[in-house]
Amino acid sequence: MNAQTNEIPQQYREDIDKALRILKAEGCTEVYLFGSLAEGRFNEGSDIDLAVKGCPKGKYYKIFGKLLMELNHSVDLIDLDRKNDFVRYIEQEGALLYVQ
Repeated sequence: MNAQTNEIPQQYREDIDKALRILKAEGCTEVYLFGSLAEGRFNEGSDIDLAVKGCPKGKYYKIFGKLLMELNHSVDLIDLDRKNDFVRYIEQEGALLYVQ
């Protein structure tokens, strides 16, 4: 991750913290931040790109919906339990925010 946490605007940090609370409460075991916020190239219209591992089976869409309703910014949520090249990229380049 290139961006330091304190470089991310406060309103985004608040949403990231809220997302982490939701994801932990729902049982996700790893959470990554990737994309423009993690790389330090964000702007006013940036969304929050998160990737998760270990979310309970069958709860992904419920969790994603909760994030969409609770956060003040748009959010993308990637399921890292589905292995592909993009998932490997996130695991290598993303910022690990939480691991259980």
